[in-house]
Amino acid sequence: MDKIIVKKINNFFSSNKSVSYKKGDTIIYATDEPTGIYFVKKGYVKMNTISVDGNEIILNIYKPGSFFPTFWAIGEKENNYSFEAMSNVNLFKTSKENFIGFLKENSDVLFDLTKRVLSGVDTLLTNITQLLVGSSEERTISAMLIISKRFGRAMQNGKIIIDLNLTHQDIANMIGTTRETASVVISKLTKKGYLEKQNGKFIINNLKK
Repeated sequence: MDKIIVKKINNFFSSNKSVSYKKGDTIIYATDEPTGIYFVKKGYVKMNTISVDGNEIILNIYKPGSFFPTFWAIGEKENNYSFEAMSNVNLFKTSKENFIGFLKENSDVLFDLTKRVLSGVDTLLTNITQLLVGSSEERTISAMLIISKRFGRAMQNGKIIIDLNLTHQDIANMIGTTRETASVVISKLTKKGYLEKQNGKFIINNLKK
């Protein structure tokens, strides 16, 4: 992201109320009308829904520099999702009106947001395609690739470390399967040497493979 845009976003949100949540806390419930827009200063927040059989499905993960729920603020859509802290998080919160005003006054920020939204839609479509036609192994691999693009950091040895502590259950919730199924696939990829895990973080040893 352009440094000027980053500075504008940080300056705007930092002048608003600061709030903190602990890991596992629900920030917005699916049954509630949001009371404002949140900017992630530190930590990770997941957007999820519950399937008809009662299982959690993770639809998106917001990292530092992200804000939510934009579809409610800009698209004027009813909120049907929950937002939960995946780690201890620090957020800034502003009103919907202030946020909309900020975007109208800063077309470069709005354009950047549009690009990010479209990138997210592309990721969502990829997930939907894998869910419809992919095997459990293909869906798991697809999830790991998407996660590596969003949260991955190249290491000196050519490996990629994912800067987000994810459990097997988190992976399962991303692809609509059981923890046991996700664990079997992850174990298989680990035995092949494609994956490893250190201090709660996945490491992709060979992205090409």
